[in-house]
Amino acid sequence: MHDHDDHPETFNVHGMLLFGEDPLYFSHLPMFRHPAHRFQALMEVDFRGDVREAVRSDLKAAADGVHTFVPEPFDILELDPAGGGPARTSVKGTVVRGHFERGGVPIAEDVTARVVRVIHFERLDPTLRHDERRTLTYLCFGRPGGLHLAHEITARPDFDQVLAVRMVPPGEGFERPVPVTFDRPDASRRRLVAGDTMDGMFDLGVSRTGEHRFTARVEVVREIYMETGDLD
Repeated sequence: MHDHDDHPETFNVHGMLLFGEDPLYFSHLPMFRHPAHRFQALMEVDFRGDVREAVRSDLKAAADGVHTFVPEPFDILELDPAGGGPARTSVKGTVVRGHFERGGVPIAEDVTARVVRVIHFERLDPTLRHDERRTLTYLCFGRPGGLHLAHEITARPDFDQVLAVRMVPPGEGFERPVPVTFDRPDASRRRLVAGDTMDGMFDLGVSRTGEHRFTARVEVVREIYMETGDLD
């Protein structure tokens, strides 16, 4: 692991949104104003068996609420798959029902979250200005029956949003996030919300046979998290 003296600007308490069921996921809670937190990061995580079941049980009991994870300080660059240094494989901390900085209640303390894999890692540039004429874009990931959309954060002011969704009719899952665009401006007031059903354009990228895209109908089951204040 990196010594925090190597990257003092990125060594900090990196709060995470905790969501999902099988698997569980972390989404780093980004902030443009703080150099340590100018990152969008999504990762699949796991806990020891008894902790995992307690976490899943609480997530179900508070299905409409938010859960977060507050880790011990670490260098977030250790999560970068392209970082070239030793990769971080676990983080120790506390599972919180609610937002850990906004009155959340600890439900599992001094537990270790194993980082199964980092599925998205992007450094955010605070000097860029957001263009609301950009097409509304999310990153789709998860297994069939357990899909999620995370809004792709690009430039300030922006918004951090995670949704539980399903394809209509049921479709495939995505181990790696797939960009999906919707025919709306990329603005928080035009974001997808619970109950929306819209066609999205899924971009699987380019291979030797050309571009691979398809259109599928997406239904938003619920909004798991939404934040604008930290991304102004």
